[in-house]
Amino acid sequence: MTARVRPAGAADVDPVAAFLHERMNARISAGTWRALLDYPWRPPEVERGWLVEDEGAVVGFMGTIYSDRPTAKGTRRFCDLSSWYLAAAYRGTGIGDELLRAGMAKPGVTYQTMTARRATGRKIRALGFSILDEARSLFRPGEAVEELRPIRDPAEIRERLTGEERRMLDDHHGLDIHHAVVEGRAGQGTWLVWQRKLKGAGVAYHDVLHASDYDFLSAHAAQIAGLVCVGETAVLAIDRRMMNDGDDPGAVETIPLPRWYRSPDVARRDVGHLYSEVLLLDQKLP
Repeated sequence: MTARVRPAGAADVDPVAAFLHERMNARISAGTWRALLDYPWRPPEVERGWLVEDEGAVVGFMGTIYSDRPTAKGTRRFCDLSSWYLAAAYRGTGIGDELLRAGMAKPGVTYQTMTARRATGRKIRALGFSILDEARSLFRPGEAVEELRPIRDPAEIRERLTGEERRMLDDHHGLDIHHAVVEGRAGQGTWLVWQRKLKGAGVAYHDVLHASDYDFLSAHAAQIAGLVCVGETAVLAIDRRMMNDGDDPGAVETIPLPRWYRSPDVARRDVGHLYSEVLLLDQKLP
């Protein structure tokens, strides 16, 4: 074998997409896989993931989905690691670990992964990753409350966002996610972004992807569930790091696959679910 690890470029988009469709998950079309390498917010200077190549053929890949996001420390570069896959014949040779290390080698970058299998979790823990979250709060809709007002009109939402938030909104244009601004009587509120996907026996999970004010979200989570989860069997799902101690925790559910991250200076709460593999592949957040 003459396999080598190298960064993926523009010419690799279609071959890698075909490889992932044929070898990793055929239920996801090659066109959908393509989005991992050619996503709309990709900074122009970064690689399009890392691949393993043997005599010109793609035999492995790991996605690196970069984004620049606002945090409490200012704008920071993030990378969502995704779709680490190596053809069976190359497993156990060490090339898979080389691929994994290549994808997380940039200094100053906050790395995250929300879809790592347990074996991958053990590997990345040894590479400095910590658990970002392993539980979430679930809120079922109750009686409607008048003290909160949801704003759903796209134009009105946009008027209430900062310039940075408008950029985030535009970056995700066309993806299957939902937005609202939720305001209280005192003028406080939050821009809320969530994903709606069915789980199990027809329960719709409205997973919070981002909130501009997590304190407001945490304090009013049960009431917000009554505004978001309308007309169906549903729950509002909020990762525990987005909640404050002392607020109603709802029903706490263990996340099947823990979420992981590694960062030089970004707080856990600033690591959200926008700009991610899950959204690009239109899958439910695990």
